[in-house]
Amino acid sequence: MKDYSTRITAILLAGGRSRRMGGRNKAFLEIDGKKIIQRELEILEGLFKEIIVITNTFDQYDFLEKPMFSDIKPGFGSLGGLYTGLVKCSREYGFVVPCDMPFLNERVINYICERSLGHDVTVPRIDEHFEPLHAVYSRRCAPLMEVLMSHGDLKIIDLFGDVDVLEIDQDELRRIDPELKFILNVNSPTDFTSAVNMSKNTFPMV
Repeated sequence: MKDYSTRITAILLAGGRSRRMGGRNKAFLEIDGKKIIQRELEILEGLFKEIIVITNTFDQYDFLEKPMFSDIKPGFGSLGGLYTGLVKCSREYGFVVPCDMPFLNERVINYICERSLGHDVTVPRIDEHFEPLHAVYSRRCAPLMEVLMSHGDLKIIDLFGDVDVLEIDQDELRRIDPELKFILNVNSPTDFTSAVNMSKNTFPMV
Protein backbone atom coordinates (compact mmCIF):
# COMPACT_ATOMS: atom_id res chain seq x y z
CA MET A 1 0.00 0.00 0.00
CA LYS A 2 1.31 3.44 -0.93
CA ASP A 3 2.07 6.15 1.64
CA TYR A 4 -0.42 8.51 0.00
CA SER A 5 -3.25 6.07 0.71
CA THR A 6 -3.52 7.69 4.16
CA ARG A 7 -4.51 11.00 2.54
CA ILE A 8 -6.18 9.98 -0.75
CA THR A 9 -9.41 8.03 -1.26
CA ALA A 10 -10.16 6.36 -4.59
CA ILE A 11 -13.56 7.54 -5.89
CA LEU A 12 -15.07 5.23 -8.49
CA LEU A 13 -17.92 6.79 -10.46
CA ALA A 14 -20.43 4.14 -11.49
CA GLY A 15 -23.19 6.15 -13.10
CA GLY A 16 -24.25 7.41 -16.50
CA ARG A 17 -26.88 6.17 -18.90
CA SER A 18 -24.55 4.52 -21.45
CA ARG A 19 -26.60 5.95 -24.33
CA ARG A 20 -23.84 5.37 -26.88
CA MET A 21 -23.58 1.74 -25.73
CA GLY A 22 -27.27 1.18 -26.34
CA GLY A 23 -28.02 1.20 -22.63
CA ARG A 24 -25.53 -1.59 -21.80
CA ASN A 25 -23.72 -0.95 -18.53
CA LYS A 26 -20.15 -0.11 -19.52
CA ALA A 27 -18.82 -1.20 -16.14
CA PHE A 28 -19.93 -4.77 -16.83
CA LEU A 29 -18.47 -5.16 -20.32
CA GLU A 30 -15.85 -7.89 -20.25
CA ILE A 31 -12.30 -7.70 -21.54
CA ASP A 32 -10.13 -10.79 -21.19
CA GLY A 33 -12.90 -12.43 -19.18
CA LYS A 34 -13.20 -9.66 -16.56
CA LYS A 35 -15.67 -6.86 -16.15
CA ILE A 36 -14.09 -3.44 -16.69
CA ILE A 37 -14.95 -2.37 -13.16
CA GLN A 38 -13.26 -5.48 -11.77
CA ARG A 39 -10.12 -4.72 -13.77
CA GLU A 40 -10.12 -1.23 -12.29
CA LEU A 41 -10.59 -2.45 -8.73
CA GLU A 42 -7.64 -4.81 -9.02
CA ILE A 43 -5.44 -1.78 -9.69
CA LEU A 44 -7.05 0.54 -7.13
CA GLU A 45 -6.96 -2.01 -4.31
CA GLY A 46 -3.19 -2.19 -4.60
CA LEU A 47 -2.86 1.57 -4.14
CA PHE A 48 -5.61 2.84 -1.83
CA LYS A 49 -6.87 1.81 1.60
CA GLU A 50 -10.23 3.48 1.04
CA ILE A 51 -12.23 3.00 -2.15
CA ILE A 52 -15.78 4.30 -2.44
CA VAL A 53 -18.33 3.85 -5.23
CA ILE A 54 -20.67 6.64 -6.30
CA THR A 55 -23.81 5.15 -7.81
CA ASN A 56 -27.56 5.52 -7.74
CA THR A 57 -28.09 1.79 -8.32
CA PHE A 58 -26.69 0.08 -5.23
CA ASP A 59 -28.07 -3.33 -6.09
CA GLN A 60 -25.94 -3.56 -9.23
CA TYR A 61 -22.68 -2.98 -7.36
CA ASP A 62 -23.20 -4.88 -4.09
CA PHE A 63 -20.81 -7.56 -5.32
CA LEU A 64 -17.90 -5.09 -5.15
CA GLU A 65 -18.21 -5.00 -1.35
CA LYS A 66 -17.24 -1.32 -1.20
CA PRO A 67 -18.98 1.61 0.51
CA MET A 68 -21.54 3.11 -1.87
CA PHE A 69 -23.08 6.57 -1.93
CA SER A 70 -25.76 8.07 -4.13
CA ASP A 71 -25.53 11.56 -5.60
CA ILE A 72 -26.08 14.26 -3.02
CA LYS A 73 -27.17 16.57 -5.83
CA PRO A 74 -28.69 14.40 -8.59
CA GLY A 75 -28.64 15.50 -12.20
CA PHE A 76 -25.15 16.99 -12.37
CA GLY A 77 -23.38 14.10 -14.06
CA SER A 78 -19.72 13.50 -13.31
CA LEU A 79 -19.39 16.79 -11.47
CA GLY A 80 -22.13 15.73 -9.07
CA GLY A 81 -20.53 12.32 -8.62
CA LEU A 82 -17.12 13.83 -7.90
CA TYR A 83 -18.67 16.30 -5.47
CA THR A 84 -20.41 13.46 -3.64
CA GLY A 85 -17.18 11.50 -3.47
CA LEU A 86 -15.26 14.41 -1.97
CA VAL A 87 -17.97 15.03 0.62
CA LYS A 88 -18.26 11.37 1.61
CA CYS A 89 -14.61 10.29 1.57
CA SER A 90 -12.66 10.30 4.83
CA ARG A 91 -9.35 11.42 3.34
CA GLU A 92 -8.12 14.92 2.48
CA TYR A 93 -8.03 14.15 -1.25
CA GLY A 94 -9.89 11.99 -3.73
CA PHE A 95 -8.54 10.28 -6.84
CA VAL A 96 -11.47 10.02 -9.22
CA VAL A 97 -11.94 7.53 -12.03
CA PRO A 98 -15.03 6.45 -14.00
CA CYS A 99 -16.13 2.83 -14.34
CA ASP A 100 -15.25 2.57 -18.04
CA MET A 101 -11.43 2.81 -18.11
CA PRO A 102 -10.15 -0.74 -18.69
CA PHE A 103 -6.44 0.10 -18.82
CA LEU A 104 -5.78 1.91 -15.58
CA ASN A 105 -2.03 1.94 -15.02
CA GLU A 106 -0.73 1.53 -11.49
CA ARG A 107 2.45 3.47 -12.21
CA VAL A 108 0.56 6.37 -13.83
CA ILE A 109 -1.80 6.67 -10.87
CA ASN A 110 1.14 6.47 -8.50
CA TYR A 111 2.96 9.22 -10.41
CA ILE A 112 -0.04 11.56 -10.26
CA CYS A 113 -0.88 10.88 -6.63
CA GLU A 114 2.67 11.34 -5.39
CA ARG A 115 2.68 14.86 -6.86
CA SER A 116 -0.70 15.91 -5.55
CA LEU A 117 0.22 17.02 -2.04
CA GLY A 118 -0.48 20.72 -1.53
CA HIS A 119 -2.43 21.19 -4.77
CA ASP A 120 -6.18 21.51 -5.15
CA VAL A 121 -6.21 19.57 -8.43
CA THR A 122 -3.56 17.34 -10.00
CA VAL A 123 -4.61 16.42 -13.51
CA PRO A 124 -3.09 14.94 -16.70
CA ARG A 125 -3.04 17.17 -19.75
CA ILE A 126 -2.95 15.40 -23.11
CA ASP A 127 -2.31 17.80 -25.98
CA GLU A 128 -4.72 20.64 -25.22
CA HIS A 129 -7.15 18.57 -23.20
CA PHE A 130 -7.37 17.86 -19.49
CA GLU A 131 -8.35 14.42 -18.19
CA PRO A 132 -10.55 15.57 -15.27
CA LEU A 133 -11.84 12.06 -14.61
CA HIS A 134 -8.38 10.64 -13.95
CA ALA A 135 -7.20 13.18 -11.43
CA VAL A 136 -6.72 14.04 -7.77
CA TYR A 137 -8.93 16.65 -6.07
CA SER A 138 -8.69 18.22 -2.65
CA ARG A 139 -11.83 18.28 -0.54
CA ARG A 140 -11.34 22.06 -0.56
CA CYS A 141 -12.81 21.96 -4.07
CA ALA A 142 -16.23 20.79 -2.87
CA PRO A 143 -17.65 24.25 -1.96
CA LEU A 144 -16.58 25.62 -5.34
CA MET A 145 -18.28 22.68 -7.02
CA GLU A 146 -21.45 23.63 -5.17
CA VAL A 147 -21.21 27.09 -6.72
CA LEU A 148 -20.83 25.62 -10.22
CA MET A 149 -23.87 23.41 -9.73
CA SER A 150 -25.91 26.30 -8.35
CA HIS A 151 -25.28 28.04 -11.69
CA GLY A 152 -26.24 24.94 -13.66
CA ASP A 153 -22.65 24.34 -14.76
CA LEU A 154 -21.77 20.65 -15.26
CA LYS A 155 -18.16 21.08 -16.42
CA ILE A 156 -15.53 19.96 -13.94
CA ILE A 157 -12.81 21.92 -15.75
CA ASP A 158 -14.66 25.17 -15.08
CA LEU A 159 -13.42 24.75 -11.53
CA PHE A 160 -9.78 24.95 -12.56
CA GLY A 161 -9.59 28.72 -12.94
CA ASP A 162 -10.37 29.22 -9.25
CA VAL A 163 -8.02 26.68 -7.65
CA ASP A 164 -4.37 25.64 -7.61
CA VAL A 165 -3.93 23.16 -10.46
CA LEU A 166 -0.87 21.02 -11.12
CA GLU A 167 -0.87 19.84 -14.73
CA ILE A 168 0.91 16.57 -15.49
CA ASP A 169 2.24 16.82 -19.02
CA GLN A 170 1.73 13.99 -21.49
CA ASP A 171 5.48 13.70 -22.11
CA GLU A 172 5.94 12.72 -18.46
CA LEU A 173 3.14 10.19 -18.71
CA ARG A 174 4.38 8.68 -21.97
CA ARG A 175 7.54 7.62 -20.19
CA ILE A 176 5.32 5.35 -18.12
CA ASP A 177 2.53 4.51 -20.56
CA PRO A 178 3.93 5.16 -24.08
CA GLU A 179 0.58 4.72 -25.83
CA LEU A 180 -1.40 6.51 -23.09
CA LYS A 181 -3.75 3.56 -22.86
CA PHE A 182 -4.80 4.64 -19.39
CA ILE A 183 -7.02 7.42 -20.76
CA LEU A 184 -9.13 5.15 -22.96
CA ASN A 185 -12.82 5.33 -22.10
CA VAL A 186 -15.23 2.71 -23.42
CA ASN A 187 -18.07 5.01 -24.46
CA SER A 188 -19.24 3.29 -27.64
CA PRO A 189 -19.20 -0.11 -29.37
CA THR A 190 -16.24 1.13 -31.44
CA ASP A 191 -14.35 2.01 -28.27
CA PHE A 192 -15.11 -1.42 -26.85
CA THR A 193 -13.80 -3.16 -29.97
CA SER A 194 -10.64 -1.05 -29.78
CA ALA A 195 -10.20 -1.93 -26.12
CA VAL A 196 -10.55 -5.65 -26.79
CA ASN A 197 -7.94 -5.41 -29.54
CA MET A 198 -5.60 -3.35 -27.35
CA SER A 199 -5.86 -5.84 -24.51
CA LYS A 200 -4.08 -8.41 -26.64
CA ASN A 201 -0.97 -6.27 -26.42
CA THR A 202 -1.36 -5.13 -22.80
CA PHE A 203 0.69 -6.78 -20.10
CA PRO A 204 0.39 -6.36 -16.32
CA MET A 205 2.60 -3.68 -14.79
CA VAL A 206 5.02 -4.99 -12.16
